[in-house]
Amino acid sequence: MLAEARRDLEREAELRAYAILGDDDLPALERIADLAAMLCGMSVAEVNVVSTTDVVHVATTNRDHLRVPREHSFCSTVIEKDVENYVVTDATREMPFAASPYVTGEIAAIRSYVSARLVTPTGTVIGTICAFDQALVEVNDEHLAARRALAAAVVDVLEMRRTQLELAGALTRLADSHRELHSSNESLEAFAGQISHDLQAPLTAVELALELLEDETELGTDAQALLEHARAGGRRMQRAITDLLDFAVAGSAVPPVLVDVERLVEQVIDDLGGAVADAKIEVKPLPRVIGHETEVRAVLQNLIANAVKFAAPYGVAHVYVSGVVDGGTARITVADNGPGIPERDREAVFGLAFRGEVGDVAGHGIGLATTARIIRARGGRIGVESAPGGGAALWFELPAVP
Repeated sequence: MLAEARRDLEREAELRAYAILGDDDLPALERIADLAAMLCGMSVAEVNVVSTTDVVHVATTNRDHLRVPREHSFCSTVIEKDVENYVVTDATREMPFAASPYVTGEIAAIRSYVSARLVTPTGTVIGTICAFDQALVEVNDEHLAARRALAAAVVDVLEMRRTQLELAGALTRLADSHRELHSSNESLEAFAGQISHDLQAPLTAVELALELLEDETELGTDAQALLEHARAGGRRMQRAITDLLDFAVAGSAVPPVLVDVERLVEQVIDDLGGAVADAKIEVKPLPRVIGHETEVRAVLQNLIANAVKFAAPYGVAHVYVSGVVDGGTARITVADNGPGIPERDREAVFGLAFRGEVGDVAGHGIGLATTARIIRARGGRIGVESAPGGGAALWFELPAVP
């Protein structure tokens, strides 16, 4: 009894995956049913599946989609038989079929019956493809072989239906996710803009107050140090707010343009000024890319500033900016002579607020996350490798200018 209940549950799960317990017309299976009747010379053929309570006519030569109780159906008996084909030569003389209302004349007067089981790739028997007639019809080996081939064709059609349903479901979920992501990005940009405004306004007021205090008050050495410490904290907060805003709006819908990467690197180095003054930065000829100048500038600034920041504690920072073109893709690499990035951290390093083992190096863990968000939003790739000598080599890829 438990084994039978388990088989019923397995069968029901397969039928639900195929979504064939409704009233859908399945033309491919209707044509197979027509062929099944014609090949063995019987008047009616059916593709039937057996649920926990009913036998469902999924496809028939007379185009009905009836549900009949299991106890009245030949097919519900046949699926429990461990044979590929089942033949009833004369149903009026074979039990338990002789007592069926489909044989006695109460519903029909079937005498000849032949079927093949429908077995899914998981080995679950879900029903039969059968044919029957009120007359006595002789069934030969060719009829049985054809029945088995048609049963396999039915399962192939159902598997294709399952795949189509899964694909449709995946596409629906993808569309829903895209809409949610679009809505989320819009909300994030609006939120970031509002937060930036709300935080920067009072922060600007604090900075002005500190400047006035410094200009109009004679401060001792200790007070001057505390004032400078407060102003430095304000500057760090300002940078954090700007970084968060950049992260939030990265990837907005702006058309791409031709970007002169080499010129941008020169501008970035000039903008960084004192932060990279003690570093040795070597820039090799760089390709032009298709992108967004502001975004590429932000990416380069993050990568170059990071390279100097993390290499400097170990001596004079050496930074190497290079680029190559492979097919239609340009790869820009910023390498340094610092401690490098452990292989275990090379994916996590692009996560928001990830810091890793950075010692006393200042930062919020936002720069590389922003960089990755920009590049990936534009369909590019970003990664990190070991640089010659053991430092880190961070690279990003964007479409190259033909």
